Amino acid sequence: MAEAVPFDDIFKTLKKQVEELARLFVKNYTKAAIKDGRKFLDDTRESLKRWTLLLAEGKLTTQDFEWLVLGQKDLAQMIALKQAGLSVIRIEQFRNSLLSLIVDTIFGVVL
Repeated sequence: MAEAVPFDDIFKTLKKQVEELARLFVKNYTKAAIKDGRKFLDDTRESLKRWTLLLAEGKLTTQDFEWLVLGQKDLAQMIALKQAGLSVIRIEQFRNSLLSLIVDTIFGVVL
């Protein structure tokens, strides 16, 4: 079943959804949020792919998958948003929303 998981399509969808999330969540900082969101996706792409395939194969539970994704939180440094002057609280909210978006999108395709 793992070969049937269209990870490249999932990844493209995630990149589009990052743009939507940025527009909705941090309207005045959209460009910085998109830049940070995409950088995080690019930095974690291989791990996300591996975990998605393991989830599809039943070798990871949903709890394990979510724990692994949320464990990547520190990689989502949001440098552009910090440089743009967005408050730390709003950056943290955007980062958490981004991680939830990733988990929910992949669960929606794989499960």
